Amino acid sequence: MKIVNVLGTDYKIFLRSINDDETFEDCDGYTDWTTKEIAVRVEEETEKGSLKDMDCYVKKVLRHEIVHAFLFESGLAESSGETEAWAKNEAMVDWFAHQGEKIYKAWEEAEAL
Repeated sequence: MKIVNVLGTDYKIFLRSINDDETFEDCDGYTDWTTKEIAVRVEEETEKGSLKDMDCYVKKVLRHEIVHAFLFESGLAESSGETEAWAKNEAMVDWFAHQGEKIYKAWEEAEAL
């Protein structure tokens, strides 16, 4: 188990199989702001037709869930109104998770950190 600090709050990161967590029947990862846990689905055996680089995919899902944690800890999830609002919008969260490394590099280059 790893721990990541999100705006001063420690979140425990769990890598679990679908056999250990039935929540994964509907998703590949989730963030529980009530328990401060992030869970990402991993499978020991590669399913037929699945991605070839599962480690890459697990990292993508983990980045996505960490963005959710930042939104929760910022108070933005509660402020966004409906489930379809921007702070809970899956496409927006994916965009941040996908572009985060590039944004960080730009901040470094600009000495904005």
